Amino acid sequence: METQRFETPIEVKYRDVDTMGHVGSAVYYDYLQHAYLTFMHALLDLPLSKKLPHIMVKTACEYVRPAGYGDRLKVCSSVTRFGQKSFDIEHVMRLDSDGEPIVAKAYSTHVMFDYERNASLPVPDSFKEQVKRFQGEI
Repeated sequence: METQRFETPIEVKYRDVDTMGHVGSAVYYDYLQHAYLTFMHALLDLPLSKKLPHIMVKTACEYVRPAGYGDRLKVCSSVTRFGQKSFDIEHVMRLDSDGEPIVAKAYSTHVMFDYERNASLPVPDSFKEQVKRFQGEI
C-alpha cells in the first residue's frame, strides 16, 4: 500500500539563493520547518495561532540536485516512525515539473511536549490514529 504524503508547495524566492544561483543549504531547513508546521496544523486541524503538541528536536538534510530562483517545489511529508515519546517525518523535496526530480531529502524528529509542565509525553494513540487515517500504515 502506497503511503499518502502531505504536499506543501514552495516557490523559491530570490533571497533563497546563493551566489551560485542555487538554494542555499540553510534554506532547505526553512522549507522543512514550513512543511512540518503546515502538515501538522492541517492534520490536527489546529489554527496556526495554536502551538503544536510536540517540538522539533533533530533535523538532517541530504542535497540531491540544485534548485534555483523561480523554481516551484513541493515538499512531500510523511511520518515514518513512532517511538515512545517521539516520531520521525521524512520530507522529500521535489521540483514541481515533469518527472518531479528530487532536489533534497530532509528528516526531522519530534517529541510530544507538555508546555505547562515543560516535560515530554508519550505519543498518544489518538495522534497515531490521525496519522494512519491520513497516510495509511507507517
